[in-house]
Amino acid sequence: MGARITLKDVAAAVGVSPATVSLVLNGRPVRISDERREQIVKVAASMHYQPNQTARALVTKRSNMVGLVVPDIENMFFSSLFKALEDVAIRDGYSVIVANSDDSRDREHSLISGVATRGIDGLFLVPALESCAQEGALRRDVEECPCPVVFVDRLVDSGYCDGVGVDNEEGGRLAAEALLASLKGVAPEERGRIGCVCVKRPDGMSDQRLQGFADALAKAGVPLDDDCIVMGDYRYSSGYDAADRLLDAGVRAVFCANDLMAMGLRRRVEERGLRVPEDISIVGYDDVLPRFGLLNDLTTVSQNVDALAAECWSVLKERFAHPKAAARMSRIRPHLVSRATVRGL
Repeated sequence: MGARITLKDVAAAVGVSPATVSLVLNGRPVRISDERREQIVKVAASMHYQPNQTARALVTKRSNMVGLVVPDIENMFFSSLFKALEDVAIRDGYSVIVANSDDSRDREHSLISGVATRGIDGLFLVPALESCAQEGALRRDVEECPCPVVFVDRLVDSGYCDGVGVDNEEGGRLAAEALLASLKGVAPEERGRIGCVCVKRPDGMSDQRLQGFADALAKAGVPLDDDCIVMGDYRYSSGYDAADRLLDAGVRAVFCANDLMAMGLRRRVEERGLRVPEDISIVGYDDVLPRFGLLNDLTTVSQNVDALAAECWSVLKERFAHPKAAARMSRIRPHLVSRATVRGL
């Protein structure tokens, strides 16, 4: 491998000073002709000059790197978030390094300390579930972190840290409205009951989805009985396991708090000889499956990962510009993606 090409090498080849080369390549004003400027750019390219990022960081006090810590990189939503965030960051000349906390408070603490020592300019953090239950320890980590931190998806309204998430209550309301629409024109004795597969966890997101769902049903005068609410764990298997309880309770329209549970529930529904959506309507939540090239006809509430990532980046840039400003909270509005699992839509 040859020696690294430096500013001095480019300057010697052109016959100018290294300072002039640096100014030109960084788009800064310098008193030379346009022809000379163009020559410097061409020579640098022909010599395959690459700036020394470490040296640049020492001068600019910026590494042009940000970190992202997620609870589970194998989770489709968090993988999608990483890709969307990277797409936004790269347009501003930043790279993103990602780490996995496994929803562990201890591991998250180590990761926050570790990525901070790499000189990153900012950190996007999806708090671990254990941190959601021990928020005091997480707050200390945030306050001691040498770079700005933005909470993503969880603990969005902490009050002490910038946060960006999705309006989960609005998402639950959209799911309810879709299922209510599927009942229009159906004789009361044929409607069946409405049910939900949700999750009870410290982050409270599924609770918010359930709250929005229940409120919309109540507003329409439709009950959501306790025996029609089944707790899952966001996994495919928990949706599958919930199906028998709901079907045996007479449920014929179901909202699942994520798409994987909705897919599991659908499989069991069809194993029992029922048709979707003719016999039972199903609405999911997330809409990340198409991002992985998976064929999908599930009607679902989209969390709009691209918009979430763009807002995260906007909030971090605002923090760069105003480091002493009060913590900012922002929520993205979800939207319903109507496909083929809700009758009449």
